[in-house]
Parts: sequence; structure tokens; C-alpha cells
Amino acid sequence: MPKFAVREWAELISDPISMGEQDKRIFEHADLPSVNDKLSITLRLKINKHRSNWATIFHKGAESSDCTPSLWLTKNNSALTPRFKGNWSNYVGFSEIGDGLILDKWHHIAYTLSDLEKRLDIYVDGEWIGFYSIPIVKDQRVIFNDGPLHIGCAHNYYGFIGEISNFRYFNWRLSAEEVKEDFFNESQKKPIVCGSKIALVHVSTRKYLSTKGVKYDFAPKNKHYMVICSGQEIDLKNDVWTVIGANGKSINEGDLISLNNIIGFRHQETGCYLHSHNTSYERVTPISKLQQVTLCSDRCMDDNWLIRRYNSITSYDTGHLMNGDIICLFHINTNKQALYSHTVLLGDESQEVSCYGDGSENNNKV
Repeated sequence: MPKFAVREWAELISDPISMGEQDKRIFEHADLPSVNDKLSITLRLKINKHRSNWATIFHKGAESSDCTPSLWLTKNNSALTPRFKGNWSNYVGFSEIGDGLILDKWHHIAYTLSDLEKRLDIYVDGEWIGFYSIPIVKDQRVIFNDGPLHIGCAHNYYGFIGEISNFRYFNWRLSAEEVKEDFFNESQKKPIVCGSKIALVHVSTRKYLSTKGVKYDFAPKNKHYMVICSGQEIDLKNDVWTVIGANGKSINEGDLISLNNIIGFRHQETGCYLHSHNTSYERVTPISKLQQVTLCSDRCMDDNWLIRRYNSITSYDTGHLMNGDIICLFHINTNKQALYSHTVLLGDESQEVSCYGDGSENNNKV
């Protein structure tokens, strides 16, 4: 049986939050994407004040010596100090890299680590600023741990003084191109409006919401295309959707899309609408037997979706939809079941798409 390595990532902090030197956010190991021998972390950070001692940005581990991954700021000038634990030393990496972060300015920081490739890389504002290479590749290795991830104050170390946002945890080593994409996604966000042509990406597996023309056959005059999650490279024919107003609601092209609003999606290639329905008459997905998501040519109330920015703490958010936002879509007519995909593979290795759950799972995020 073939084996598949699943790429997963989670955004642990989205909107900016202020942090003092004793503030912290803690995320348990079980709540993070599963890591084998590599990981990456990206974040946006604004330092308001240099500390007179070292300050923690993040640290993972049950003990202070368990520090894979970890990132500190040096005293007085807030230069980056990225570290990890090895089987030959508890604190491996840089004592200091760069000239120090500028106060009151937002910086994008990326930390990537791979035991397989024996290296740690650091990027600031999308630019590669340095790497640490493990010298004895046959004998020396990175020690990962199952302790909690601390953001801010950790163990005996105070945290940074400033603001942090868009803290993302990946279970693979980001390439330089992926780091730059992550940087530009956050620094150049633009609003999505009615009429915008967009692509929807399943966050956990990075596959695009798509179709391959396979039909669910309910009756001779009632055929629906199956919606799937396909490749990790965009298909400009099958992966593009137009944002439209809800069925029966007038909306002008160019209007901003408010969060917690009901909208629709029209598939660019087929002209059909993103649709779901109840599971009566065994209308379920082929493998998981969950609520189907289809493309339907006839417009109806089953094409309406409630849009929310993903938030595991609250179900309500304000503002407007922006490109790069992580969202959940809830099907209105079936009690707000959330759009869902997972690693259940169809015969062509595309993923099933269904409606399932309340939107709290990583598999609900697009």
C-alpha cells in the first residue's frame, strides 16, 4: 500500500495581540501539526521596547533545555537568536544573527529546521539572512520533543514586549519561495469583493478545491459534479471560483464581502454553483459516507454559504474578507455543517470533500 506524507500547518495566532514580558500563550503538543524530522514557523512581530535581558519569542519543550524549536531576542538590541536541541548539545544554533529588529516596525520572521538536511535557516521580511549547518552529519541529529509550545514568557525566561500576529506552525521545512510567499501574503493583503476570482486551498493538505467532471447521478435530469480537493499546484481551468451574492440577494460587483455573511461561489469553468444537500436517499460521499458537496447548474438556497474567518475560540468575527484569510464555510440549509476535507483519497488520489462538523477542526479550514 502506498504511503503518503501529509503536509499540515496551523495558524495559532491570527490578528495582532499585545504581549508584555510576563505574557504567554501555550499550545499543547497534541494540538499542533504532527512533526517527524522537520518543521517551520513563520510570524509577524513588532517590538516596542528592547529588554535589558534576553527575551523569548517562542520555545517548545517541557524543560528549558528542550528547545526544539526556539527563538530568542538578545538584550538591548533585539537581535535574533534561533536555537534547537541536538544529541550533542542542548542549545545549538546562533548566539546572535543580524543587526537587531527595528523598534515599532512590523517584521516577518521565518524559522525552518530539518534533521534530514541537517540545517536551520532564518529569514527576515522574506529575505534569507543566515543558516546553521550541523557539521557531523552521520552522528549528530536534532532532538524534537512532545512538550508544549510557549509564545512569549517560557520557563525562567521573560517574553518580548510588543505585538505578534500570524503565528504559523508547519510540519515541513519551507523553501525560500514558500517563505517569500508567506511574507507577501501577509504584507500585501487585499480585499476580496463580489466578482473576485479566487482559489480555495485546503489548509491541512494544501490541495485546491476543484472538480474533474465526475458526476453524482441522482436521476436522468438531476446530475451534480463531484467537488474534490485536487493537486497542490493550481489548475487555472478547474480551481477558479467567482465570489457571488447569496441566492435571492442582490449584491453589486465590487462590493466588499463582510465576514459572518452569506455568499455563494460560481465555478468558472462549468458555470455551476458550489452546492450541498442533505443525505436522504443515500446521497453521501463514496468512501466516508458524509454529506456531499457538489457543483449544481440550477441555482437554489442550497448554494448559500456562511463565511467566517477561522477562529477556534469564537464563532463571531468582524471585518471584511481578505486574500490570504483562513476561513470556514458553513452550509446554511443543512444546519450550518462546515465544508470539510481530509486525507481519504479517491482512486485518482484526489481528496473527498464533504460537509461535516462545526468548523472547529483543522480539516474545516480553507
